[in-house]
Order: sequence, then structure tokens, then C-alpha cells
Amino acid sequence: MQGGSLLPLACALPFSAWQRQRLMQHGRLWLLRLPSTALQLAAFIWLGATLLAAPAAYAAPSFTEVKQAATSSESLVLDRNGEVIHRLRSNPQERRGQWVTLADISPALRTAMVLSEDKRFYEHSGIDWRAVGAAAWGNLWNEKTRGASTITMQLVGLIRAEPRSPGRRTMLQKFGQAASARMLDARWKKSEILEAYLNLVPFRGEIVGIDALSRTLFGKAAHGLNAREAAITAALVRAPNAPHQTVAQRACGILASMQNVPRSPALCDSLSLFAAGVMQRKAWSPNEGLAPHLARKLLGKQSNGATVRSTLSAPLQRYAAQQLQQTM
Repeated sequence: MQGGSLLPLACALPFSAWQRQRLMQHGRLWLLRLPSTALQLAAFIWLGATLLAAPAAYAAPSFTEVKQAATSSESLVLDRNGEVIHRLRSNPQERRGQWVTLADISPALRTAMVLSEDKRFYEHSGIDWRAVGAAAWGNLWNEKTRGASTITMQLVGLIRAEPRSPGRRTMLQKFGQAASARMLDARWKKSEILEAYLNLVPFRGEIVGIDALSRTLFGKAAHGLNAREAAITAALVRAPNAPHQTVAQRACGILASMQNVPRSPALCDSLSLFAAGVMQRKAWSPNEGLAPHLARKLLGKQSNGATVRSTLSAPLQRYAAQQLQQTM
């Protein structure tokens, strides 16, 4: 079929003028691509019908099971009253902090993450069918799109410990992840999905989870992150090891959306300077606190993420450390 014979089709379908022109110019290529794209759309429609009609047959861990399985890379020594007096890193492979509940995570960060990764997170049931259609349409026209991976689908991969960059997944793998996401969404609350995602998602380098990220980059707990810090944090999910300029450019768009203002050079420039500063900060100290010798003794034979209560008093230990420092 020649490109000219596509004229009735181009006029009948709801294409823009640019798309009609491209259709006429690349008619043969378009038709060659159509079966593949149509097959993808048909497969996803079939998947949607199956998931909506079928019972929850897929095995999915409970929120409690996932939370209990997430161990910190930091072991803690508490004083007699439960105050942390020493922190010792026990996992050299990755840096994970304590599990942080959603209520203890900055509202700005929750907003930034949803805007960045899954704008219809609270509207869909694990699969964003509008994003699926947009991704298939973009593939048809060979255009770059965001993709259709939702926060729930990403969480499925994190729970399964799938590689972050496994290459192009097969259609069967996409179906499996989508089916698992649908079942996870049916069994978990949205708040549980977002909480688990923020605690399990890898950020920069060895940093995993929001507690380790916020303390390493910003020197504060997750509940204290402001809008600028939240935007940078959300931007790191897509490009965890990108240079600060790239992270700042993406964060600028997120911050503009959060503040409902136009993206401007002034906003992006100020955010770039801020990102350059925070991303050059030193790593979180592996050994920090008031009782290093006791910590090694008590935690030496404990598993990763252990918490041990001692008979020490944190105020008395601080006073003793101050007195020793003054006499040296």
C-alpha cells in the first residue's frame, strides 16, 4: 500500500495536522508498526479484563511482612530509658535507615513523589490505563513518553528485589508485574503502598529508603524535608547517580508543579545551586554516638539492624564525654 492510499484513513481518524502529515509521509512504516502496537494494546485490554473479573489469585505479601523484612543497615544501642546513644553500621553493602511511617514523612515529599512518579496514584487500582494507552500511542509515533510504570508496579519490583536496570522487559514480565500490582493494590491501603515505596526505593549510590537519604543529604529526619529538598529527593528516583545539574533540572519541574507556578530560569538556577551543595555532603558516619566501645561489644554478634538496650544513662554519658573533652 502506498502512502497516498492512506488519505481516507488519515482524514477519518482524530489525528492532528502534524500527525496526518507524518502518516502520509511514513505510511508504509506506520502500517508495519501498527500490528505490533495493536497487539500490545489488545494484550493490555485482555489483561485489564482478566484482572477486573478474576479473584485475587496472585500471592502477595502483607504490608506487615514487608515492613518486618526491611532491616536497617544500622544497629543501635539504647540507654536505660530507650534513647539512642550509639549507632553502628552493620551492613557494608547498602545504607538503610529505620523504617519511617507515612505520618512521619514530610507532606511535601509525599506530594513531590506522587507528582513525579505517579500523578494518578490515588485514582487507579495499581495500573494506570491512561498511561498505558499514552505509552502505546507514543510507541506508535516513535515518540518519547513517561512510560506506564506506577508506584505500585515499582513497589512490586522492589519487593521482589528485581534489578533497577534489567534492560527492556518482555511483554510477559510486564504482564506479571501489572497483575501483581493490581492484586497488591486490592489488598493494601494506598497509604501502605506509598509508605513501603518510600522506605524501599533506592536513591543515590548505596542509599536505600527515605530515612538514609534524608539524613545523608540533608542532615535531618524525613519529617523535616521542605519543598526544595522534597523535589530533589523525588528527582533522584529516576536518575539516582546523575550529576547535580540533571537532578536539579528535573527537580525544578517538580517544584514548579508543587507550588503551582510556571517553571522559570530563576527557580531552576537557585535549585541547581542548592542541589550542588547538598549532593556534595559527606556520607553518613558509620560509627556515631556516645559509647563506641560498648556498642562494638554489645552489637558484635548481633544481626543487621539489631537494637540493644543498655544500662547506661544518656545524659550522664554526655556529661562524662564533655568533662573528658575539657580536660584533654
